[in-house]
This record gives sequence, structure tokens and C-alpha cells, in this order.
Amino acid sequence: MWRSLVARFVRDEEVVGSNPATPTLMGQEPSALAPSSYEGGPVSVPDLRPSRSDLGPATREYVKSLGWRSVNMHTHISLVHKYVYVEVPKAGCGTMKATLGGLEAARKGPGLVQRVQEAPHNRINATPFVKPFQLPSDMLEEVLTSSSYRRFTVVRDPASRVLSAYLEKIGQGLKQSEPIVAALGIPASEISFSQFLDVIAAQDSREQDPHWRRQADHVGWGIVSYDAAIHLENLDASWDQVGELTGITDLRETFYCRNSTGASAKVDEYFTPELRDRVRSIYARDYEVFGY
Repeated sequence: MWRSLVARFVRDEEVVGSNPATPTLMGQEPSALAPSSYEGGPVSVPDLRPSRSDLGPATREYVKSLGWRSVNMHTHISLVHKYVYVEVPKAGCGTMKATLGGLEAARKGPGLVQRVQEAPHNRINATPFVKPFQLPSDMLEEVLTSSSYRRFTVVRDPASRVLSAYLEKIGQGLKQSEPIVAALGIPASEISFSQFLDVIAAQDSREQDPHWRRQADHVGWGIVSYDAAIHLENLDASWDQVGELTGITDLRETFYCRNSTGASAKVDEYFTPELRDRVRSIYARDYEVFGY
């Protein structure tokens, strides 16, 4: 029952638009594309998302795995510097988007730089990156596979990451808690960390909210050809590597996440040996692939 309830919520929130009858654009609800009244009469906008058969092999597999909306939300492309950063929520993504996004925005002017660094998670009004939906299918395939582009992500110890997601999204009763609340039938304020893990353990990666989705599946590891997966725990010492990947010299972090939960310092407080084993089971591939 948990799985079916959570899957329904995820289809509504994360994979909206997978049904051609419910078209969406990046981050917008289907109603945003409904016929609108303008001077001269109603205007209807067709669903122009590419069919999977029109996508290249890697793109097709990645979209099949996670959905077109998720791929667009989390993939950040620089055509100028020829790199792709695929964000993992709860793994330094605010820092990365503000730092790299600020440098991309600088080509337009200081106003956009300020907007990007003040609201790095605003993918609609403040992103300076090119998104997959803006590229022809052959070019998108090149971006995801060709040696002409450098592709990287930042990952995090699965234990501290899932705890951070719980403390923020469930602990604060945010929107992402709604499917967990529905699955358990109790208020978010009463959901224990153990109960939270029970629910997400039953989910496939596509069904999981991106903030606690299995990282290897989220970034399409084994589908997209990556040059690096940087550990968040080593990010302070990895800015030279990020500079090489982005082609931007003397790169340094320019942003600290204002919403840090401090989860890394709370792991011992929340984790029993049994819960550690459960997280290792849920995120087994992350531990294996990323060397945690």
C-alpha cells in the first residue's frame, strides 16, 4: 500500500507530463499550458516534447529511467564552457548551482548573477544554464556522451544525505513530506526516521523524491558517460578539479547553503546499527559505485 500511494504522489509531482495528455514545461504544472485568453481569442499550446524514438540511445535510456521532467530539472549544460553538471539534491547542489551558475550568468550581467546566487534553486527565473529540452535531440545526445563535453556530478555519503532529507523535508513538514504522510497516515511531525526509511525502502528510484532518490540511478550512472563524481565531503579540496572540468581557472566556492541541516554532525544521534544496515541496503549501489 505504501508503494502505490507514494508512486501516485511521485507521478503527480516529479514525473508530470509522462502522459502526453498532461503536457508540462520545466517546473510548471499542466495548467500553465492550458488554453489562455489573449486579445484575439484563446491560444492553445501543443505538447512538443520529443518522443523517445526521436532521442539518441543514451538520452532515451536516461529519460526512460527517470522521466523527461526530472532529466530537465537536474541537468545543467554550459555550451560556452562545454560541461554538464548533473545535480544531486542534498549533495551541495545549491553551492554548485550558485558558484557555476554565477559564472555563467556573468556573461549577461551582474543583475542575473545576483538573482542566481540569491536563488540557486530557481530553475525557471534564475537559471543561466541550457536545459535538455532546449537542444535538438542529436545535440543533446552529443552533450551526454561525446568527449567534446565534460560531465560531472557531486555525490554524498548516503547516510548523511538521507538524514538531511528527513530533517528538512519531513521534519519541517514541507511539500515533499506529503506522500510519506499519506503512506503512513500520520502527521509529518510524528514520523520517525525509521518509519521514513521503511517507506522509501519500498520505492523504485523513479518513484522516490529526488532529495532521497538513489544517487547512481538519479544521475544515470552507466547510461551517461561521466568524467567525475566528486564527493561532497571532499569538495573544499576539489575546486581545482571542478575548474578543470568546467574550463574555468581559479574556481572557488562562492556560496554556502543557507538551509544546511547539519546532518553530517547528527549521524551518530539518529543512526542505530540496525538503521545503518538498512540505509546500506536501500542505497547499496551508491555505496558500491561511489566508494562510500
